[in-house]
Amino acid sequence: MYISTSEQHIEFLKNTVLKGVENAFENNQLIFGFMSLAQAIEILGAYLDDKPLRAKRQSLKRFSLAINRLFPKEYSKANDKNFLYYQLRAYMTHFFIPTSRLSLNFGAGTKEKPHLAVIDGVMYLYYKNLFADFRQAVLILEKRILDGKLKLKPISLGKVND
Repeated sequence: MYISTSEQHIEFLKNTVLKGVENAFENNQLIFGFMSLAQAIEILGAYLDDKPLRAKRQSLKRFSLAINRLFPKEYSKANDKNFLYYQLRAYMTHFFIPTSRLSLNFGAGTKEKPHLAVIDGVMYLYYKNLFADFRQAVLILEKRILDGKLKLKPISLGKVND
């Protein structure tokens, strides 16, 4: 099956991408929640470029596109020199653990340790803050799809038996 229509793409974003990330966090899977969210940011970026969905060596570019165009400006600053990409997306995808330069946390940022703050060389990420901003990024992308502002790429979808 191919996902090709606006409606199918929006359903994919809501029911597969967004819901998959949300499920990981709801099941107290902090590592997999952050890891899948970082991968999902890259998926959002794939909607923003002009390359085929399966184009090779686009991970960094797509992650950064999504961060810079769909997330609040604080994320662009946090991703300076591709920090978030390398520390969150790349390292966690390959090793299933955060680097010593990240503190992944349940809940929301605090006054003492705000979301995206760097304290003693460690950036603090809070799932509630990041997921809320991710959800908003998905909504922005959905609006662009509905408004016809994106050229949609077909996605081949295999059957998942659960």
